[in-house]
Amino acid sequence: MKARVRAFLFSFQTKLVLAMTGVIVLAIFLAGAVFVVRTRHERKQQALDRVVAESPAIYQQALFALLPQEQDEQTFTDALDELARQQNVRIIIVDNTGTVLHDSGKSLTGTSVQVPAPSGGDAQRGFVAWEPGGDFPEHNLTLVTASGRIVTTRGRALPFRIILAVKTDTLASAWVGVLPGLGLAALIAVPLATLAALGLARQVAQPMQKLTAASEAMARGDFDQRVEVSRDDEVGRLARSFTVMAEHVGERETQMRALLANVSHDLKTPMTSITGYAQALADGTAEGEDVAHIGAVIKEEAEHVNSLLADLLYLAEIDAGQVVTRREDVPLESLVTRCVRRIEPQTRANDVDITIDLAPDAALHDVDPDKLERALTNVLDNAAKFTPGGGKITVRGWRENGAGSARVVCAVTNTGEGIAPGDLPRVFDRFFRGDRARHTASGSGLGLAITRELVELNGGRIDASNEPGGGVTFRLSLPG
Repeated sequence: MKARVRAFLFSFQTKLVLAMTGVIVLAIFLAGAVFVVRTRHERKQQALDRVVAESPAIYQQALFALLPQEQDEQTFTDALDELARQQNVRIIIVDNTGTVLHDSGKSLTGTSVQVPAPSGGDAQRGFVAWEPGGDFPEHNLTLVTASGRIVTTRGRALPFRIILAVKTDTLASAWVGVLPGLGLAALIAVPLATLAALGLARQVAQPMQKLTAASEAMARGDFDQRVEVSRDDEVGRLARSFTVMAEHVGERETQMRALLANVSHDLKTPMTSITGYAQALADGTAEGEDVAHIGAVIKEEAEHVNSLLADLLYLAEIDAGQVVTRREDVPLESLVTRCVRRIEPQTRANDVDITIDLAPDAALHDVDPDKLERALTNVLDNAAKFTPGGGKITVRGWRENGAGSARVVCAVTNTGEGIAPGDLPRVFDRFFRGDRARHTASGSGLGLAITRELVELNGGRIDASNEPGGGVTFRLSLPG
């Protein structure tokens, strides 16, 4: 139970839901922060404008409160405090030296306030507004006073001036004002975002769960895995790529098992002969001419084993990409001539005639002649093996001009028995030997597999087809 709960909590789907919900919450928070920053100055200006608009009336009422009780300071300050409460503003009385005589907020009495000199604009507006410096006892205050230095009543100057103060919003207070709205928005948005995240996460997580289960099955050795996802997005392409990969890995695994079985089978027969004859020599049971015969058989079987191992090693190098190639242009005629010369002893021994028909303009471009020589020799050797005595091998070559590129085609046709239709698609598979190979000639089953790899390494392709009158044609299409 704990394992299932843990798997659910740490699952890809849960992480997607939490991530999407977190993004929504973060977006709401950032929107609130932007709103606070953008509106903070506006709220400050609105408060200042309100005080400035009300300041003439406040000044007038303050002077009215002063006139009847010029000698009663307590009555005057009480009237100022009541006026400040009614107008929702803080009233500060300072003398001409800047010392605070009275503060309706009670905290600044006795402190010093430096009133800045009015600028030209302040004189036109009739007031001065400023924020005290860092050494002022209170922060986040904006102070407003009349731009004139002297206030008179009954023809004489008053020994003090009136300053109005408004509280400037801090970020904390601004957030306090915004939080209720953000909380309501989050209360609505988060559940909706969670539901949407669940649906979206399920769409993404279900194919991932299928892919996970399929990959775990492949890890156990079950390569018959197919993940069907009818989507065209990245997840759908990933599922289709996984299916193709599983097919290729399964095919590779099947080929590997077949390779091991075929190698074991092909090595067992010559090694059995070598072991048996070597035992006869060791026991002394072979005498006279038998010794020479046994030596010839051991040599022949050892050469067969060496040839098989050499082919296997060469295929391994090709698969590992370790085959070094060189690129050059070469006439098809010179390549075919060298290959035919290699198999002439075999064709003369079997009374097989070879005809060559090559177009003068059949030249190969940017290929490795050594690799292609080995590939074409394998094809000709295969044709010689399956051509009956008195038969014929025809090598033809011509140039084909296609859209955007030219190709050179070399076709090798031999008379005799064809290939079973069911075996044609498999003739280039490793260790594949059809009925005619088993009944007519020996071989490791790697020659044509190596041929295909070498042809493709040079940017070409090869295929095989039966001739209507009998025989087989191998067709190599190479860069021209």
